[in-house]
Amino acid sequence: MRRISMADPYFCEEDKQRIHRELDVILDGALSMGPNVRAFEQEFAARVGTRHAIAMNSCTSALEAALLSRSVAGREVIVPAETYIATGMAVHLAGGTPVFAEISASTLCLDLEDVKRRVTSSTAAVILVHMAGLVTPDALEFRQFCDDKGLFLLEDAAHSPGARLGTRESGSFGHAACFSFFPTKVITAGEGGMLTTDDDATAAFARSFQHRGRDMASTSERYVLPGRNVRLPEFSALLGRVQLSHLDEFLVRRRRVAEIYREELADCPGLQLVIPEQLERSSFWKVPLLLERGLDRAAIVAHMAAAGVAVDSAYQPALHLQPIFRDLCGTREGLLPLTEDLLARNICLPCHPRLSDEDAIYVARGLRDAVSKLAARQVPG
Repeated sequence: MRRISMADPYFCEEDKQRIHRELDVILDGALSMGPNVRAFEQEFAARVGTRHAIAMNSCTSALEAALLSRSVAGREVIVPAETYIATGMAVHLAGGTPVFAEISASTLCLDLEDVKRRVTSSTAAVILVHMAGLVTPDALEFRQFCDDKGLFLLEDAAHSPGARLGTRESGSFGHAACFSFFPTKVITAGEGGMLTTDDDATAAFARSFQHRGRDMASTSERYVLPGRNVRLPEFSALLGRVQLSHLDEFLVRRRRVAEIYREELADCPGLQLVIPEQLERSSFWKVPLLLERGLDRAAIVAHMAAAGVAVDSAYQPALHLQPIFRDLCGTREGLLPLTEDLLARNICLPCHPRLSDEDAIYVARGLRDAVSKLAARQVPG
């Protein structure tokens, strides 16, 4: 029986040899914030198409730095309820109040019209999460709306390196963006994150924050901001550079897997795939879909597990129903009925470069079989 995991970080033999070679150089030189970190930042900025990229120890730190740079303390930041805990926690750590908004059934990303309804005089920022790697088709409208309202638009691009809308890449739509290099992500550095921006003030703040708030223009050791130690080690930067050099290859493979899922599941009753018509709009961290109401998600997950296939549900419970935000924000069930319904019916299929065409077909046909058997058991009589 096949064994198919949700994520499987990939380093080819040539990459391993390069890493082993360059590791000796690292061990004889800077272990943190050295030439690999500087090169990773430059290469990443060039890839995204922004003037600045600042490497940090995690995407969470990058989100916090971006929000602190815009002084959101005491103000509201609109976030989707379908996202990782880090998105909302970064708002809290920066002194802001998360305001949770609905997502769209067609993208699982923030719903622009719902965001507009939630903006108040206290709103400072909007965080647009590219869920599962998908750039929403109204990303440019989000930017225009935020510019018109004087709001900071921050992209949570943890899932989406290389995803494009037209000629622009994820990480270049907002006033700033933050990426993750955790082992489950599209490219990995073991751990780590990156903040991208065209704004000089945001970049300067992030550079200082990266070094505990140090005055980076001073020759003496002066600290002028309440920063943290969020530096990236040289070894992580080396891994990130190696992975970044293969990003296009990884995306080709991920998009091929998504295309097979779309072909194999297009006419499957009870399923709605969340795959954009233009595959380049997503980096396909995972491939999300929605089950028809009434289908037993747990039974489908169990069926797939018995076939050796890992599937999962993205972010359950929703962010506004996590205990910490119930306590901090007084949120409750029923606050976001659309999001709560969508998340109750969501599952994600594996998508990574190690999956072959045959693996993807096996996953899709296993899912068809699971849905068919479950639907048959639910037929009355």
